[in-house]
Amino acid sequence: MFSAVKNFLQRHKRKFIVTGAVFGSLYLLLSYAQKRLREWQEKEAKKFFEMTRKKQHFESTERTCNQTILTLSKIVSESILRLLNTEEIIQKLQDNPDNKLALWEQMKIMIFTRICVLTYALSILNVTLRAQLNIIGGYLYRDSVQEGEPLIDSELQAKYLSLCHHFVGPGVEDLSKQIEKAVKRVVEPISLKKKITLQEVEQIFWSIQTILCTDTNDGDPIKKMVHYLVDHTEINDAKFDTIVKETMDILESDEVMSVAMSTVSRSFSTVVDEVANLFAAKWVPTKKNHLEVVEEQVITNGALKLGASLDPFVDVNKLDMHFVKLLPVMNELIMKNTCKGNTNIPDLLTQQLTLNEKLKMLGANVYEVFSNI
Repeated sequence: MFSAVKNFLQRHKRKFIVTGAVFGSLYLLLSYAQKRLREWQEKEAKKFFEMTRKKQHFESTERTCNQTILTLSKIVSESILRLLNTEEIIQKLQDNPDNKLALWEQMKIMIFTRICVLTYALSILNVTLRAQLNIIGGYLYRDSVQEGEPLIDSELQAKYLSLCHHFVGPGVEDLSKQIEKAVKRVVEPISLKKKITLQEVEQIFWSIQTILCTDTNDGDPIKKMVHYLVDHTEINDAKFDTIVKETMDILESDEVMSVAMSTVSRSFSTVVDEVANLFAAKWVPTKKNHLEVVEEQVITNGALKLGASLDPFVDVNKLDMHFVKLLPVMNELIMKNTCKGNTNIPDLLTQQLTLNEKLKMLGANVYEVFSNI
């Protein structure tokens, strides 16, 4: 019996060797595949964890950015309104002085200057702060995932973020002076008695923007963001010098310039929309002092019938208003909550800029660049 088994094994020796080799190879391949699968799963789990952690850190940075922007935008707006104070002129006009014509001329310049400075200042503030805070956020994320000396400490953070304080004070004053020159060139020739249309108001803002974009003496305010941020700063630290130069490269890039110009144009469009509402609100249909009864229907105001729409379509582009009557209500858009949503122009522009998708994307791109190890 044993000899039979022995003979059988000898006859099929080659087959057993081949079969064993095949199964052995399969076992090794299976073990290797399982090991690689475990490594891949661990790698993917680690990658997912890092992505989740990075996403949470970015969202935290974004919340901090929005809160900082809202706080500083309020400070900048109040600074502009104090600097360009129309209330003093209004108070003098209420006393019916002999120089009231000169005061009205001064007021028309100041109102348009106010709106334009708010538009440019809030846009510049939003762009620079988003760049700064996302650069800081990127550095802090890298510090949280790697060992060794931190890339940026709390003292450097404070010093870097304080750069924007110059813009809130002297920077806004410089910007106001430059914009006032452009406003005078456009608005001074317009008579207070002139009947002005919405299209002409839009043309005024467009002309001011064009003058500022092509200003060869003082320079385009958008292209001077770096000037408002760092030109006044003394740099005597290598790390600080590095982060400032990185910020300058970002703010001077074509992408950031394009986004900043886009936000300024969008903000002017928002202002024009609010002025359009003023034209519509001041429009009054032809009135009659009595009621007419025609075929058992009541007709009022010479136009509206019972059951008809109480809010007829008004083509604001065909309406006009004396310039002198437009100025006070435009000033109220800045000072009082007469804009849509019971708000005012500074708050409306701040809200719009905070929610602006292009600015959010800019912040995300900057964070991504500086958070990569």
